[in-house]
Amino acid sequence: MVEFVPMAEAAGFTAGCVAIHAARQWAGIITPILTYMVFALVVCLFVVIGIQHAADPTQVMESMTQAMVTF
Repeated sequence: MVEFVPMAEAAGFTAGCVAIHAARQWAGIITPILTYMVFALVVCLFVVIGIQHAADPTQVMESMTQAMVTF
């Protein structure tokens, strides 16, 4: 499941690129959205890399889930 998030972000970014080329008059609106998506993709990739290199990935996932529930 964790590996799906960066792939979904990348697919959304690609769709956004296609949208910019298809609707150039709205490029000024779509570009900031794509910039945010790139930032989110980088963050997600760092999270996935951190989880994969953790000593106990299950414990990391449990603590992240608990943090999401808390907030």
